[in-house]
Amino acid sequence: MASADGGDDDAVTAEAEALLAEVVRTTPKRRVRPRLAQPLHDAEDRQIDTPAGPVMAWRLGTGPAVLLVHGWEDDNALWGPLIDRLQADGRPVVALDLPGHGFSPAEMDVRDAAGQAVKAVAEAFGPIEAVVGHSFGCVALTAALDAGMSVERAVLIASPIPGDRTRTAERLRERAAPAVAERAIALLEARAATSPQPFDILAAAARMTVKALLIHSLDDEGTYPDNSRRIADAWPGAEVMWTDGLGHRLVAQDNDVLQRVVDFIDGFG
Repeated sequence: MASADGGDDDAVTAEAEALLAEVVRTTPKRRVRPRLAQPLHDAEDRQIDTPAGPVMAWRLGTGPAVLLVHGWEDDNALWGPLIDRLQADGRPVVALDLPGHGFSPAEMDVRDAAGQAVKAVAEAFGPIEAVVGHSFGCVALTAALDAGMSVERAVLIASPIPGDRTRTAERLRERAAPAVAERAIALLEARAATSPQPFDILAAAARMTVKALLIHSLDDEGTYPDNSRRIADAWPGAEVMWTDGLGHRLVAQDNDVLQRVVDFIDGFG
C-alpha cells in the first residue's frame, strides 16, 4: 500500500525509470575492443566525414560494390561470412561501422545519424550497386535510399519497425514485477507522445523503386518476423525469405541465407 507521502509510488516510478533506461537505449553501448572482420584486414580503410561525424569504412575490390550495414550495438565483424561469399562471387564490398559503433569516432545521439552515415559512405566509396542490412541497419539503409542513395538491389535481414513499441513492452514485462513494468510502459508511451517521430520505414518502403529481398527467421528473439511481411507488403515488388532456428543474428551468417543473398544480388530473383 502506498504511504501518505507517496513514497511507495515514488519507489515504483524510480525503479521503472531505471528499467526503461536499461531496456531502451537511444545511444548504443560500445564494445570495449572494436572488431574487424577477417577479410577486411586487407581492405582499403578510410575515415569518412558524415553529417553525424566521422565513421570508419572499408572497401575490397574495384568497381560497383555491395554495401553492408550492421545493426544496433553490432559492427562490421557481423559480415565476415558474407564478405567471403561476395568475394568468391567476384563482387567488391564496402562495409562501415555506424556512428556510435566499432571504430567510428562519431557518436550517435539521434538515430537519423545512421542513414546519413550510410549515404555518405556510399557517396565516398561508390559506386554501390546493392546494399545489405541487418536489424537496425535495415532502417539505416532504407533512410539512405529515401534520401537519394542509388542502388539496384537491397536486402533487409531481420528488420525492426521503428516506433513499434510492442516488443519493448514485452521485454519490460519479462524483466520486472507487474507494477514496475506497467509504470515503465506508461513512461515509454508518455515519452513517445512528446518525442520526435521515428523514421517511418513503412511509408518509405512504399516510395521505393529498388528491388528488395526481406529475410527473417521465425524464431527471431530481437525483432518480430511479421515486420518483414509488413515492410514487404508496402515495398513494391519486394520478396520475402522465411527461415527458422536462426534467431536474430545468426540469420545474417547462415550458409543458406547467404547463398540466397548472393543469388539475389546476382539477379536470380
